[in-house]
Amino acid sequence: MADSLQTLLDKRALDEMVYKCMHAMDTHQWALYRANIVEDATFDFTDHGVATDDAAEPMRGADNYLEILASVITGFDSTQHVVSNMYHEVEGDRARTRCYIQAEHFLNNDRGDRRVACGGRYLIDAIRTPDGWKIKHLKFQTFWFTGNTTLYELAGRASAAKRVAA
Repeated sequence: MADSLQTLLDKRALDEMVYKCMHAMDTHQWALYRANIVEDATFDFTDHGVATDDAAEPMRGADNYLEILASVITGFDSTQHVVSNMYHEVEGDRARTRCYIQAEHFLNNDRGDRRVACGGRYLIDAIRTPDGWKIKHLKFQTFWFTGNTTLYELAGRASAAKRVAA
């Protein structure tokens, strides 16, 4: 059965929501990322394996999540999060998105490889709001790592040092 025009528009808007979050993360535009999340959203990175202690349990609240995310991501010299194979199921004002992600992280350091990458899947539940589609729940299922996984810890330290210096 063919999708209705509204369903196709919703699916395109969901694509944009995910793409905006990835671009915002890599460019540290936290307000842009925040604009795509509902206040009481939950984020589950318990599968990550090398996530910070703050992410040992699902994170609750958009601002809390972004604070934890920024505390690591801003410590890297650069990151690139690429999503693919997005599949959306839209049911009224709720949607489920499944997509693959490859995340590259770079940090010049004196402890080996300057790169760590991981791959996995995002499982996203979104809701339609008056301001458009927003993330209600996001789970990251990690499939693999390559490179220097200690860079996550080093990036967290670098980010903390930047905050102290500011």
